[in-house]
Amino acid sequence: MRLLSIDEAKQIELEILAFIDSFCKKNNIDYFINYGTLIGAIRHKGFIPWDDDIDISMTRENYERFIQLFKREQSKYKILTLETDERYYNNFIKVVDSTTRIVDNRNTKTYDSGIFIDIFPIDSFNDTKVIDVCYKLESFKLLSFSKHKNIVYGDSKLKDLIRTFFWFMLRPISPRYFANQIEKQIQKYSVKDGKYIAFIPSKFKEKEVFSKEVFEDLFEVPFEHLTLPAPKQYDAVLKQYYGDYMTLPPKEKQFYSHEFEAYKLED
Repeated sequence: MRLLSIDEAKQIELEILAFIDSFCKKNNIDYFINYGTLIGAIRHKGFIPWDDDIDISMTRENYERFIQLFKREQSKYKILTLETDERYYNNFIKVVDSTTRIVDNRNTKTYDSGIFIDIFPIDSFNDTKVIDVCYKLESFKLLSFSKHKNIVYGDSKLKDLIRTFFWFMLRPISPRYFANQIEKQIQKYSVKDGKYIAFIPSKFKEKEVFSKEVFEDLFEVPFEHLTLPAPKQYDAVLKQYYGDYMTLPPKEKQFYSHEFEAYKLED
């Protein structure tokens, strides 16, 4: 295997993104860029300079169609899903370049992956209680697969002690258990044409919850050499997530936070 530079990894992500964009257009699947990718498009017209994530979102209906149709594709791009990979434990899918490999140095439990793009399902619901329930389950899941150093935040000795206790207790439990419990809660609370929409097990918690109209209207924005769909109400979305998203963070926070290495498989 050959170790890839950050710039090489970004280029491969852009190739995955271009493939997804073409696939979605061919199959009339609506999606939009979200989170840091949306900030990057609006503020930098591409990647945030110190970030290499690409995140996109879809309604649950589009998400399910994407999974079913993508399984039939014959290409180097594969999907990781909770249903099809016995070691995978995220409540969203990854589209992976199978000619690459990622070595994860952050977690004690992991799954095989290459360079990827995350696709998040957005569900509609009326009762915001589901956000709290799934946030707790997601927190337990995180404790079940993280290395101890990654759950000690230093925000308070008591909180670190409590997290350490739960981390020790949860170590024997598979993160897939919590992922499956989250899926059950989403199915329980989801309703068609609900008042609210969100990626439910989100780190943003209540900041993730929007009225259903927010993501209905999309427009095209530049992202590196591509042109991608984004919410017309991007300003409201990003302010709710991040606050003053147009102001750059201080220099000491402008760094790559990932703890993994990306490799290209050699023939």
